[in-house]
Amino acid sequence: MGLLQEFMKINKIWPSKSLKLPYSSLSKLEMFELGYFATSEVPHRCFSIKLNPGNDHLKDVALLYNSASKQFVSLLNHEEGLVITLFESSKENLDAHLSTIEEKIKRYIAQLIEKPDDIRDQIIKCILVERKLDEAMHLSLSNEVSRRVYFAIGECRERAALIPIFQNSKGADLVQLALHKWMDTALNLPQDTTFPSEKTKGLVKNFLQIKKWLIELISNQLAGISTLKEENTIE
Repeated sequence: MGLLQEFMKINKIWPSKSLKLPYSSLSKLEMFELGYFATSEVPHRCFSIKLNPGNDHLKDVALLYNSASKQFVSLLNHEEGLVITLFESSKENLDAHLSTIEEKIKRYIAQLIEKPDDIRDQIIKCILVERKLDEAMHLSLSNEVSRRVYFAIGECRERAALIPIFQNSKGADLVQLALHKWMDTALNLPQDTTFPSEKTKGLVKNFLQIKKWLIELISNQLAGISTLKEENTIE
């Protein structure tokens, strides 16, 4: 059973609790991306996402799953604000886990509002790159054809290349090399056959490392902590 089918089966059975956050001075897209960032920790896997084209991001939706905690998360841009819903098999820790998410996203909102427009835009685009990392991992884990995995990695790499705070951060060169390597790997496979399971393990392991690095980069940028590469200086 796929994750989407599993979610459709449990979403009315498992205990759940929702949090609604008004858009205030942030756009629907900014709220959606911050919500994604607040809920998608390293082990989370985005298994379904639908974004509306253009500037109206009403009813954008994403579904995430954490295999370690057996936890589903739903993100929905509602008319009145972003709605985050947490589903867990037991309600024992549901309130505490949702409170943690609420604290994180409220902190991120306050931090993002204070940023200059250019930095604000770059941070949001970095979260988009995180989503593309998740997409590439999900496609490889879902037995998709190599062509789809290749294009997901390619979009991730190309978008990252256009974000100065990404490119100028410590570790970015290694990240881009890894993305390039996996693009080559996917390209050299038969494009219309399933991405090989023996390659999936290595890709996911590497991409989880990249995701951890990117989450730290975004968190530091939101907090105003420099992520710049160390410059070589001549004394």
